[in-house]
Amino acid sequence: MVCPLSENIILAVTFAFSTAILTATFQTIARKGRSYGNAATGVVIGLVINSPILLLYSFFSWEPHWFNMKAIGLFIATGFAATGLGRFLLYFSIHKLGVAITSPLLSSIPLFTGLMAVGVLGETPALNVWLATILIVLGCVFITLKQESSGNWNLKYIWVPFASVLSYSVASIFRKMGLNILPEPLLGSTITYVAGLFLVLFLCLFMKGDNKPDFRNKSAWIFYGFVGLINMLSLVSRWTSTSYADLTIVTPLFATSGFFALVISKFLLRNDEHVTIWSFVGTVLIVSGGAIITWNLFSG
Repeated sequence: MVCPLSENIILAVTFAFSTAILTATFQTIARKGRSYGNAATGVVIGLVINSPILLLYSFFSWEPHWFNMKAIGLFIATGFAATGLGRFLLYFSIHKLGVAITSPLLSSIPLFTGLMAVGVLGETPALNVWLATILIVLGCVFITLKQESSGNWNLKYIWVPFASVLSYSVASIFRKMGLNILPEPLLGSTITYVAGLFLVLFLCLFMKGDNKPDFRNKSAWIFYGFVGLINMLSLVSRWTSTSYADLTIVTPLFATSGFFALVISKFLLRNDEHVTIWSFVGTVLIVSGGAIITWNLFSG
Protein backbone atom coordinates (compact mmCIF):
# COMPACT_ATOMS: atom_id res chain seq x y z
CA MET A 1 0.00 0.00 0.00
CA VAL A 2 1.33 3.44 -0.94
CA CYS A 3 1.15 5.92 1.95
CA PRO A 4 0.15 9.56 1.46
CA LEU A 5 3.05 11.96 1.10
CA SER A 6 2.57 13.39 4.60
CA GLU A 7 2.71 9.91 6.11
CA ASN A 8 5.82 9.10 4.09
CA ILE A 9 7.50 12.18 5.54
CA ILE A 10 6.54 11.25 9.09
CA LEU A 11 7.87 7.73 8.64
CA ALA A 12 11.06 8.96 6.98
CA VAL A 13 11.80 11.44 9.76
CA THR A 14 10.89 8.99 12.53
CA PHE A 15 13.18 6.28 11.21
CA ALA A 16 15.90 8.84 10.42
CA PHE A 17 16.07 10.05 14.03
CA SER A 18 15.82 6.45 15.27
CA THR A 19 18.85 5.72 13.11
CA ALA A 20 20.71 8.68 14.62
CA ILE A 21 20.01 7.60 18.20
CA LEU A 22 20.88 3.96 17.57
CA THR A 23 24.06 4.92 15.72
CA ALA A 24 25.18 7.20 18.54
CA THR A 25 24.49 4.49 21.11
CA PHE A 26 26.42 1.92 19.10
CA GLN A 27 29.41 4.21 18.64
CA THR A 28 29.58 5.16 22.30
CA ILE A 29 29.33 1.61 23.62
CA ALA A 30 31.84 0.38 21.01
CA ARG A 31 34.32 2.91 22.38
CA LYS A 32 34.27 1.09 25.72
CA GLY A 33 35.08 -2.20 24.02
CA ARG A 34 38.74 -1.52 23.36
CA SER A 35 39.69 -3.85 26.21
CA TYR A 36 37.84 -6.73 24.52
CA GLY A 37 39.64 -6.60 21.19
CA ASN A 38 40.59 -4.54 18.17
CA ALA A 39 38.39 -3.12 15.41
CA ALA A 40 38.46 -6.27 13.28
CA THR A 41 37.40 -8.40 16.24
CA GLY A 42 34.40 -6.19 16.94
CA VAL A 43 33.26 -6.05 13.32
CA VAL A 44 33.49 -9.79 12.69
CA ILE A 45 31.81 -10.84 15.94
CA GLY A 46 28.98 -8.34 15.47
CA LEU A 47 28.29 -9.53 11.94
CA VAL A 48 28.59 -13.26 12.70
CA ILE A 49 26.25 -13.20 15.69
CA ASN A 50 23.55 -10.98 14.20
CA SER A 51 23.49 -12.10 10.56
CA PRO A 52 21.27 -15.13 11.35
CA ILE A 53 18.53 -12.83 12.66
CA LEU A 54 18.14 -11.09 9.31
CA LEU A 55 18.64 -14.30 7.35
CA LEU A 56 15.83 -16.03 9.22
CA TYR A 57 13.50 -13.11 8.60
CA SER A 58 14.23 -13.04 4.88
CA PHE A 59 13.85 -16.82 4.61
CA PHE A 60 10.40 -16.92 6.22
CA SER A 61 9.20 -13.73 4.51
CA TRP A 62 10.49 -14.48 1.02
CA GLU A 63 8.33 -13.37 -1.91
CA PRO A 64 8.94 -14.48 -5.55
CA HIS A 65 9.18 -10.90 -6.83
CA TRP A 66 12.14 -10.28 -4.51
CA PHE A 67 14.34 -12.21 -6.93
CA ASN A 68 15.57 -9.19 -8.89
CA MET A 69 19.22 -9.57 -9.84
CA LYS A 70 19.81 -5.87 -10.49
CA ALA A 71 18.46 -4.86 -7.09
CA ILE A 72 20.27 -7.71 -5.35
CA GLY A 73 23.51 -6.69 -7.05
CA LEU A 74 23.09 -3.13 -5.76
CA PHE A 75 22.33 -4.44 -2.26
CA ILE A 76 25.53 -6.50 -2.36
CA ALA A 77 27.54 -3.46 -3.50
CA THR A 78 26.03 -1.53 -0.60
CA GLY A 79 27.19 -4.22 1.78
CA PHE A 80 30.75 -4.12 0.46
CA ALA A 81 30.93 -0.33 0.71
CA ALA A 82 29.14 0.26 4.01
CA THR A 83 28.60 -2.83 6.14
CA GLY A 84 32.05 -4.17 5.28
CA LEU A 85 34.63 -1.47 4.54
CA GLY A 86 32.73 1.47 6.04
CA ARG A 87 32.02 -0.30 9.31
CA PHE A 88 35.60 -1.52 9.67
CA LEU A 89 36.89 2.03 9.19
CA LEU A 90 34.29 3.29 11.65
CA TYR A 91 35.42 0.89 14.37
CA PHE A 92 39.04 1.79 13.69
CA SER A 93 38.25 5.51 13.93
CA ILE A 94 36.36 5.09 17.21
CA HIS A 95 39.30 3.22 18.70
CA LYS A 96 41.90 5.75 17.53
CA LEU A 97 40.04 9.07 17.74
CA GLY A 98 37.07 8.55 20.06
CA VAL A 99 33.33 9.07 19.71
CA ALA A 100 33.30 12.85 20.23
CA ILE A 101 35.61 13.25 17.21
CA THR A 102 34.46 10.37 14.99
CA SER A 103 30.69 10.84 15.11
CA PRO A 104 30.58 14.54 14.15
CA LEU A 105 33.14 13.93 11.39
CA LEU A 106 30.90 11.26 9.95
CA SER A 107 28.26 13.94 9.70
CA SER A 108 30.00 15.25 6.59
CA ILE A 109 28.35 12.32 4.80
CA PRO A 110 25.37 14.51 3.69
CA LEU A 111 27.69 16.73 1.64
CA PHE A 112 29.19 13.86 -0.36
CA THR A 113 25.91 11.97 -0.53
CA GLY A 114 23.99 15.07 -1.60
CA LEU A 115 26.38 15.83 -4.43
CA MET A 116 26.28 12.21 -5.57
CA ALA A 117 22.48 12.10 -5.31
CA VAL A 118 22.18 15.15 -7.55
CA GLY A 119 24.67 13.85 -10.09
CA VAL A 120 23.69 10.17 -10.13
CA LEU A 121 20.05 10.02 -9.01
CA GLY A 122 18.90 13.37 -10.35
CA GLU A 123 17.57 14.60 -7.00
CA THR A 124 16.81 18.33 -6.80
CA PRO A 125 17.21 19.47 -3.20
CA ALA A 126 15.93 22.90 -2.22
CA LEU A 127 18.23 25.75 -1.24
CA ASN A 128 17.64 25.18 2.47
CA VAL A 129 18.92 21.62 2.10
CA TRP A 130 22.22 22.94 0.79
CA LEU A 131 22.27 25.51 3.59
CA ALA A 132 21.83 22.72 6.10
CA THR A 133 24.60 20.75 4.42
CA ILE A 134 26.96 23.74 4.65
CA LEU A 135 26.24 24.05 8.37
CA ILE A 136 27.11 20.39 8.77
CA VAL A 137 30.38 20.78 6.90
CA LEU A 138 31.31 23.83 8.99
CA GLY A 139 30.60 21.78 12.08
CA CYS A 140 33.03 19.14 10.85
CA VAL A 141 35.71 21.81 10.37
CA PHE A 142 35.25 23.02 13.94
CA ILE A 143 35.60 19.63 15.56
CA THR A 144 38.83 18.88 13.67
CA LEU A 145 40.57 21.80 15.38
CA LYS A 146 43.03 20.19 17.79
CA GLN A 147 43.24 21.66 21.28
CA GLU A 148 45.11 20.69 24.43
CA SER A 149 41.97 19.29 25.98
CA SER A 150 41.10 17.06 23.01
CA GLY A 151 42.50 13.92 24.61
CA ASN A 152 45.01 11.48 23.20
CA TRP A 153 43.76 11.26 19.61
CA ASN A 154 46.43 11.55 16.93
CA LEU A 155 46.09 13.78 13.86
CA LYS A 156 47.65 11.11 11.64
CA TYR A 157 44.47 9.05 11.99
CA ILE A 158 42.16 11.86 10.85
CA TRP A 159 41.94 10.28 7.37
CA VAL A 160 40.19 7.20 8.78
CA PRO A 161 36.75 8.72 9.44
CA PHE A 162 36.86 10.54 6.09
CA ALA A 163 37.57 7.24 4.31
CA SER A 164 34.58 5.85 6.16
CA VAL A 165 32.54 8.85 4.99
CA LEU A 166 33.40 8.13 1.36
CA SER A 167 32.48 4.44 1.75
CA TYR A 168 29.15 5.24 3.38
CA SER A 169 28.33 7.94 0.81
CA VAL A 170 28.86 5.60 -2.13
CA ALA A 171 26.86 2.95 -0.28
CA SER A 172 23.99 5.40 0.17
CA ILE A 173 23.73 5.83 -3.59
CA PHE A 174 23.74 2.08 -4.15
CA ARG A 175 21.14 1.67 -1.38
CA LYS A 176 18.74 4.18 -2.88
CA MET A 177 19.18 2.80 -6.40
CA GLY A 178 18.38 -0.68 -5.14
CA LEU A 179 15.34 0.48 -3.18
CA ASN A 180 14.04 2.35 -6.22
CA ILE A 181 13.99 -1.01 -8.02
CA LEU A 182 12.90 -3.23 -5.12
CA PRO A 183 11.49 -1.30 -2.12
CA GLU A 184 12.13 -3.98 0.49
CA PRO A 185 14.37 -2.44 3.20
CA LEU A 186 14.61 -5.56 5.38
CA LEU A 187 15.69 -7.72 2.45
CA GLY A 188 18.23 -5.07 1.49
CA SER A 189 19.51 -4.97 5.05
CA THR A 190 19.94 -8.73 5.07
CA ILE A 191 21.88 -8.88 1.81
CA THR A 192 24.17 -5.98 2.74
CA TYR A 193 24.85 -7.49 6.15
CA VAL A 194 25.90 -10.86 4.72
CA ALA A 195 27.90 -9.24 1.90
CA GLY A 196 29.70 -7.07 4.44
CA LEU A 197 30.54 -10.12 6.52
CA PHE A 198 32.18 -11.88 3.58
CA LEU A 199 34.20 -8.76 2.71
CA VAL A 200 35.44 -8.33 6.27
CA LEU A 201 36.43 -12.00 6.50
CA PHE A 202 38.35 -11.60 3.24
CA LEU A 203 40.14 -8.49 4.52
CA CYS A 204 41.10 -10.35 7.69
CA LEU A 205 43.20 -12.75 5.61
CA PHE A 206 45.63 -9.91 4.86
CA MET A 207 45.83 -8.46 8.36
CA LYS A 208 48.94 -8.94 10.47
CA GLY A 209 49.97 -8.63 14.09
CA ASP A 210 47.73 -6.63 16.40
CA ASN A 211 45.36 -5.76 13.56
CA LYS A 212 44.17 -9.35 13.15
CA PRO A 213 40.93 -10.32 14.92
CA ASP A 214 41.28 -12.34 18.12
CA PHE A 215 38.28 -14.45 19.13
CA ARG A 216 39.73 -16.10 22.25
CA ASN A 217 38.12 -13.67 24.69
CA LYS A 218 34.66 -15.05 25.51
CA SER A 219 33.55 -11.72 26.93
CA ALA A 220 34.25 -10.12 23.55
CA TRP A 221 31.59 -12.31 21.96
CA ILE A 222 29.00 -11.08 24.45
CA PHE A 223 30.03 -7.43 24.28
CA TYR A 224 30.49 -7.11 20.53
CA GLY A 225 27.46 -9.28 19.88
CA PHE A 226 25.34 -6.76 21.78
CA VAL A 227 27.02 -3.81 20.08
CA GLY A 228 26.46 -5.49 16.72
CA LEU A 229 22.77 -5.92 17.52
CA ILE A 230 22.40 -2.19 18.11
CA ASN A 231 24.21 -1.44 14.87
CA MET A 232 22.06 -3.94 12.99
CA LEU A 233 18.91 -2.18 14.24
CA SER A 234 20.34 1.16 13.11
CA LEU A 235 21.05 -0.38 9.70
CA VAL A 236 17.46 -1.59 9.29
CA SER A 237 16.16 1.79 10.43
CA ARG A 238 18.43 3.56 7.93
CA TRP A 239 17.18 1.39 5.07
CA THR A 240 13.56 1.95 6.06
CA SER A 241 13.95 5.71 6.26
CA THR A 242 15.71 5.82 2.89
CA SER A 243 12.81 3.95 1.29
CA TYR A 244 10.42 6.78 2.21
CA ALA A 245 12.29 9.92 1.09
CA ASP A 246 15.15 11.34 -0.98
CA LEU A 247 18.71 10.88 0.21
CA THR A 248 19.21 14.63 0.38
CA ILE A 249 16.40 14.74 2.95
CA VAL A 250 17.09 11.80 5.25
CA THR A 251 20.90 11.71 5.16
CA PRO A 252 21.36 15.03 7.00
CA LEU A 253 18.95 13.77 9.66
CA PHE A 254 21.09 10.66 10.13
CA ALA A 255 23.95 13.07 10.83
CA THR A 256 22.32 14.27 14.04
CA SER A 257 23.87 11.17 15.60
CA GLY A 258 26.78 13.53 16.33
CA PHE A 259 24.65 15.37 18.87
CA PHE A 260 23.38 12.22 20.54
CA ALA A 261 26.87 10.70 20.63
CA LEU A 262 28.26 13.84 22.24
CA VAL A 263 25.64 13.71 24.98
CA ILE A 264 25.94 9.97 25.57
CA SER A 265 29.75 9.99 25.59
CA LYS A 266 29.73 12.87 28.08
CA PHE A 267 27.93 10.69 30.62
CA LEU A 268 29.25 7.22 29.80
CA LEU A 269 32.87 7.99 28.95
CA ARG A 270 33.75 10.59 31.58
CA ASN A 271 37.13 9.09 32.33
CA ASP A 272 37.87 8.07 28.75
CA GLU A 273 36.55 10.76 26.45
CA HIS A 274 37.18 14.52 26.45
CA VAL A 275 34.49 16.65 24.82
CA THR A 276 36.01 20.02 23.83
CA ILE A 277 34.35 23.34 23.09
CA TRP A 278 35.22 22.81 19.43
CA SER A 279 33.44 19.46 19.19
CA PHE A 280 30.46 20.97 21.01
CA VAL A 281 30.18 23.98 18.67
CA GLY A 282 30.67 21.73 15.66
CA THR A 283 27.90 19.43 16.78
CA VAL A 284 25.55 22.38 17.37
CA LEU A 285 26.09 23.44 13.75
CA ILE A 286 25.44 19.89 12.57
CA VAL A 287 22.21 19.64 14.55
CA SER A 288 21.13 23.05 13.26
CA GLY A 289 21.45 21.76 9.72
CA GLY A 290 19.25 18.80 10.50
CA ALA A 291 16.73 21.05 12.24
CA ILE A 292 16.39 23.28 9.17
CA ILE A 293 15.46 20.31 7.00
CA THR A 294 13.01 18.90 9.55
CA TRP A 295 11.30 22.26 10.04
CA ASN A 296 10.94 22.73 6.29
CA LEU A 297 9.40 19.28 5.86
CA PHE A 298 6.66 19.83 8.43
CA SER A 299 5.99 23.50 7.69
CA GLY A 300 6.02 23.22 3.90
